[in-house]
Amino acid sequence: MATLQRETDVAATTEAVKAGLSAYNAARVGPRNSEPLAISLRDESGAIVGGLVGELKWQWLHVDLLWIDEAHRGKGHGEALVTMAEQAARDHGARGVYLATMSLQAPDFYPKLGYKEYGRLEDYPVAGHRILQFAKAL
Repeated sequence: MATLQRETDVAATTEAVKAGLSAYNAARVGPRNSEPLAISLRDESGAIVGGLVGELKWQWLHVDLLWIDEAHRGKGHGEALVTMAEQAARDHGARGVYLATMSLQAPDFYPKLGYKEYGRLEDYPVAGHRILQFAKAL
């Protein structure tokens, strides 16, 4: 008989759940074909002042993080990072890109690049804000 318990060994539980879910998914849609993606924006001294982090998996790119230091915003770097990531996704054979952003971040940025909103969660991370989900076909 199976029993439920709250784990103290989070790493072991996470690994077991990931392995089980990966096997389940692979049996139905094929291997994940996962590849991490990281693109940096560096200043003249080589310091990272922005970047995009995501994962190429199956036929999609998931953009997990996009950030640009305030001193470097408004100069087209965000669009350049997204464009470079989209090209990496095409090279990987991806059909599209998906991501989430909070209303306090850059929700107006993505539609300008052709992204369509497909979902939102109100009052996240706190009341009065929301998280928005976007996708774009490549």
